[in-house]
Amino acid sequence: MKFQSLRKISMVAVLAAAGLVLAQADFATAKARSMPAHAMGGVNVSVNFTMNLPLSDTSDQAVSATQKRGRTFIYTMASEECAVLLKTIAATCRLTSLNVSARVQDRNYNRPVTLYLNGSSRYAITLKGKEVAPARKR
Repeated sequence: MKFQSLRKISMVAVLAAAGLVLAQADFATAKARSMPAHAMGGVNVSVNFTMNLPLSDTSDQAVSATQKRGRTFIYTMASEECAVLLKTIAATCRLTSLNVSARVQDRNYNRPVTLYLNGSSRYAITLKGKEVAPARKR
């Protein structure tokens, strides 16, 4: 009878110890996930693009075509930014967000009708010389 009681107590102790080890591992993983990018060797980079396109034709079709041309230009600039970052400061680069807005400014003060386009992109990079070692598999 005593042996069974001791066996149950030791099993409970082993399970409790295993639970503590797992809890510490989960805490360490959660802490690493919540660390800012720079603490893990990474940096967030934001880039803004602005362009003004005069509109000689203000029909819906012309404005739509000009907006499309402008957005295409901003998307191209955003897609090429990683190459610029990799040439200069980044060991790795990933586009994480991209926003584009467009508005037509009506004629005022003898200025032509203009389409204003703004783009804002964000990249997650690892700085050269600060590469993070790959995570070990458990």
